[in-house]
Amino acid sequence: MAHECPFSDHLSKPLNDFRGDSPQLFRCFVCNEESKEYSESYYCPTCKKESHIGCFKFQPQIKQHPYHPSHPLTLVITPNSNSLIPNSWPDEEVISPPDENLGGCKCCRRQLQDKYYHCSICKFSITATCAINPPPLTIVPTKSHEHMAFTLFPRRISFPCDACGVLLDKGSDHVYTCLSSNYIAHRKCIEELPCVIKITRHSHRLQHTPSLFSPNVDTSGFACGVCHKPVDVNYGQYSCIKGCHYAVHSKCATRKDVWDGKELKGVREEQENDGVVELFQRIDDETILHCNHEHYLKYSGGNNDVCDGNKYCQACLLLIVDSDSLYSCMKCNFILHEACALLPRKIAHPLHKHPLTLLPFPTNLYLIQFKVFVEGMFKCSGCHQRGCGFMYQCTEKGCRFQLDVRCASLPESFIHGSHGHPLFLSVTKGKCMRCDTNQCSPFYLECVECTLFLGLKCGMLPSVAYYKFDKHPLTLCYGEKGTSSGQYWCELCESKLHSSEWFYTCDICGVTLHVTCLLGKEVYMKPNHTININDEKVNIVRNNGNPRPFCGKCNGRCVDTLVFFKEDLQTLTVLPLKGDFEFPRFPNKPSFSTSAIYLTSFSPLSPQLLLTLAAPIPLNPSAADSSKP
Repeated sequence: MAHECPFSDHLSKPLNDFRGDSPQLFRCFVCNEESKEYSESYYCPTCKKESHIGCFKFQPQIKQHPYHPSHPLTLVITPNSNSLIPNSWPDEEVISPPDENLGGCKCCRRQLQDKYYHCSICKFSITATCAINPPPLTIVPTKSHEHMAFTLFPRRISFPCDACGVLLDKGSDHVYTCLSSNYIAHRKCIEELPCVIKITRHSHRLQHTPSLFSPNVDTSGFACGVCHKPVDVNYGQYSCIKGCHYAVHSKCATRKDVWDGKELKGVREEQENDGVVELFQRIDDETILHCNHEHYLKYSGGNNDVCDGNKYCQACLLLIVDSDSLYSCMKCNFILHEACALLPRKIAHPLHKHPLTLLPFPTNLYLIQFKVFVEGMFKCSGCHQRGCGFMYQCTEKGCRFQLDVRCASLPESFIHGSHGHPLFLSVTKGKCMRCDTNQCSPFYLECVECTLFLGLKCGMLPSVAYYKFDKHPLTLCYGEKGTSSGQYWCELCESKLHSSEWFYTCDICGVTLHVTCLLGKEVYMKPNHTININDEKVNIVRNNGNPRPFCGKCNGRCVDTLVFFKEDLQTLTVLPLKGDFEFPRFPNKPSFSTSAIYLTSFSPLSPQLLLTLAAPIPLNPSAADSSKP
């Protein structure tokens, strides 16, 4: 195949420069390097010039480049290049660490490499990749702009992009302008920003709007529906197509974890039921038949009689207390909180870009460690807590996102007891206020005013719990400041408890306990539940026997609140919920009595959830006097 000669205006053909036993080496006309081995080259018989295949793309001089048409650009090869130019050249240049001696490319703003083009008159330099792949002088928009064409704007100016609001001198994208409308924007914004989209954070479709400013309408007070930072109405953003007071930054709305990538301009909007899709058949005013159970469920009000410390809601896996409103099976122990029974079949959740569907049990195998698969248990993609109850799962092909009903019930913003300002479900991460790590959970709650973060794992801790040696409920204290002692005593581990950390306390009895000591590492697993580990049945049971059993992994006394038990005719194996699943022999079977702890429940998708997390609960000052030395 003939190629245009870069040295003149005619064609050249690729030739294999093999000359038998006496090969003729050549000097590359472009890089001026002498060939050191047999190599394929480009040779122009008219010019009598030869170059490496990689150098063939690079002219020694570019007479008129779109970014610098006034003077020619000369190819510069720095002494750092001590090897032959490769036979092929990548489409994207690999960016090396900054070098003050080379500077930056005036086209893409990336670091100059050891081969670049330079104008000595203007001190203008661009990378070799930008030189051989110049941006087009004009582009024709196909989506959002009404004018015929945009013209390349070769200068970098510190003005906001009219399409997204980001400064034009930031990043490596090219800038184009429509002079007739005084409009300037990034090339990607012109070519790639969709006109109409749908995100899960709003119930209506959103359309890209050049500006929300109107002299007759109050357009102040817009906060981005994703990052919750102010929206400048003078520049492009996405706003509700039906006129809601809702706007999202262009860059936030088109994030890969926010938008599903579907352009909806010209696509007919499907009619969906805005109400809750009921998963049950109502038999009478107090009886329902739920789709996840074969028997009738009877409604009981706020004073139920099924609270015995061992009954759980089958959806959220929280223990039933006497103040819960329930639907209880009339023939077996199946129980649902009223709010859990009313969970919608499908939801649009801010933490995921696709709709989620309610499932009564995990349907996928859960890889708990290498070559160990668990059936009947799942890990929540929001808080990374493991559970066995109802779950919301994404049904898109190849997507394995799933939420337990507690994370799925969280509103997009609410007041948490640990902080005085509203916390928002965030798309960014930071150091968790409680555990002081940025690895708390995959998603975080964020205070926009203070730039503070709280991981969902810590943020979802129950505000009330129960301890079998205290008849009163224990409340979660979010740390104290200015206390006289500065430390308390944990009733379970009998070690010091610093007042600055989160802990559970009884205001009446003065009991204080570490969060992990009271709740354990696995807060939302269901006792007396059977799972399959590599097709072998294993029971999840409470670890409150006396004495504590030996762990099958470390051979020490197991202190976890819940353990795996595998029992056959001769052996019994105990393992913590975290560890290697090998099943050694266990000589003696411990006895199990009532639970040492149980959690109070909250109602998902109901105001009770916000109330339990609403306000900080200070420790009763009298409690400090009764703490152990």
